[in-house]
Amino acid sequence: MILFVAAGYWLLLWVFAPVESASRIKQNYPQIPSIETIRQLFLSNLGGVSEDAMALVAGLTIGERGLVSSDLEQQMRDLSLTHLVAVSGANLAIVLGAIYFLTASLALSRNLRFLIALIVMGCYVLLVGPESSVIRAATMAVFVMLGLWLGRGSNPIYALSSAVLLLLIVDPGLATDIGFGLSAFATAGLVGLAPVMYQKLESRMNKVLAAGIAATSSAQIYTFPIILYLQPSLPVYSVLANLLVEVAVAPITILGLLSVLFSAVNSEFATLFSYLASLGAQWIVVVAGTLSDLPLVRMHYLPGVWGIGTAVAIAIFLTLYLRGNHLQGLAKHGLAAVLIFTISWIGTDLHRRGSFAGDWQIYACDVGQGDALLLRSQGQTALIDVGPDPEEVARCLQDAQVDSIELLVLTHFDSDHVAGLSGVIDKLTGQVLVSPFRDSRSIVERSTQLIESVGINTTHAETGMQGVLGDVRWLVISPSSGARDAVDSNDASVAMVFDFGSFSLLTLGDLGEAGQLRIYRQQQGLLNQLAQRELIVKVAHHGSADQLAKFYELIRADYGLFLVGENRYGHPTRRALNLIESAGMVLRTDLHGPIAIAFDGQLLYRIGGKLSA
Repeated sequence: MILFVAAGYWLLLWVFAPVESASRIKQNYPQIPSIETIRQLFLSNLGGVSEDAMALVAGLTIGERGLVSSDLEQQMRDLSLTHLVAVSGANLAIVLGAIYFLTASLALSRNLRFLIALIVMGCYVLLVGPESSVIRAATMAVFVMLGLWLGRGSNPIYALSSAVLLLLIVDPGLATDIGFGLSAFATAGLVGLAPVMYQKLESRMNKVLAAGIAATSSAQIYTFPIILYLQPSLPVYSVLANLLVEVAVAPITILGLLSVLFSAVNSEFATLFSYLASLGAQWIVVVAGTLSDLPLVRMHYLPGVWGIGTAVAIAIFLTLYLRGNHLQGLAKHGLAAVLIFTISWIGTDLHRRGSFAGDWQIYACDVGQGDALLLRSQGQTALIDVGPDPEEVARCLQDAQVDSIELLVLTHFDSDHVAGLSGVIDKLTGQVLVSPFRDSRSIVERSTQLIESVGINTTHAETGMQGVLGDVRWLVISPSSGARDAVDSNDASVAMVFDFGSFSLLTLGDLGEAGQLRIYRQQQGLLNQLAQRELIVKVAHHGSADQLAKFYELIRADYGLFLVGENRYGHPTRRALNLIESAGMVLRTDLHGPIAIAFDGQLLYRIGGKLSA
């Protein structure tokens, strides 16, 4: 009963949570000077076989996340190993297990063992800081120990439900905390699904391997809905990765804590223990680097509520089926139906993406509500904006078989145009053009620093600037020098013309009616020339209503590209669609998926197809 009470209460809190909901426990977590001193001593004595290995030792020992490199963090995220970047409930379980083994071997009384375990647990929680999963695990451990102390045994499902309910009553902000959710759901998988899965596997394979597969798979299955909420893709090698690295977690944790204990009394021993811990951490680094380099690390999965819904259904039906209760028959058929539906969708999507790239000159990425447009000529590639999500734009480049980017244009610094930059940064080899508008937002500095980190400087684009990409000539037609005429970031969007010889492409960023009017007045001759040949226009601002009708009436584009996704703004608007439909064809990434365009006597296009459930 308490399981359903806890689940129902959590759901109510989640549904009605304020937008800025936050955990009170985290916000008011005590900062104890002596604990901070111990943490700093540990970090100062940290040794290891590599920087990444030392970073993982620090993360798994005291919850220090700041030392992990961006490359390793991305690899861990791709493989669903992020729980190893910092302390989790599993680390607390390792610590308590070690304490139980030690106190039992000393033949201490039961009450004394419980007392020591509680004291060690409290100190550990203070040491690692406000980690949601550790707070959840500690609270659950208290309920387990209470049941054992009272002689009533330990029911892990009851202990988990009680811990979740108590924490949500004390701190409703945890209802929307991703770390808390992942920890609770992973534990639910371990206590609800793993035992019955192990029973099915143990007769078919080595028992240790069966236990590892059951535990890893159960945790992955139960947390998959939350993972999909964060990023709609399936981590293909996650079970394998977790199986390979889990053997190293306990030694790293114990050796790391020994390093902490010696940090205040003997720095040489502290460094020695952290170095030994880094040997196991290096194994995790090697596994992460090796598996993340394999093809198809993450597989595109059903987006939105359909993806989350199928993931929840798989977890429920699989649990009911393996537990073998009176609902087993219904669960069997339900699981089969969901799996057939899901596998069919994934298979169709893989075929579409794998066979789509082909020979293209323009490739409109489907990155949701944002812009990312590829151009190619003579083996050289340009990318106009990078969309809102690094993973989405990286997948687009992979699908389009792009290995390097010789020209990157960031039309302006709205997040739906530049937030995906980290997904393409490793492919930059040439020039980067950016809007010259004086933009004080932090994303401007972050983006500039990221570009400079690979040894490339940005160049302010302004009217009249020109260059070549293979056989394609390009020309900047807006903004003016210093964007002195622009009133905001959108109004200062970089607008360009690309001359492919047989046709032209006009890109407008997020220019509104005022910006289009300036081009209309200042570039009439050029616009008239464009109107006389086959023309593709990347419609401004995802097809908002803020368009200059006579601008589009003059250029009479053959194709209008709307780079758009699900949004609350009504994009593309009926007005913008009508402006294109009056002369040419509308192509929309929200309806058609990725769009490839090439010229072979005439403009030809292929659409990836938008799979929808």
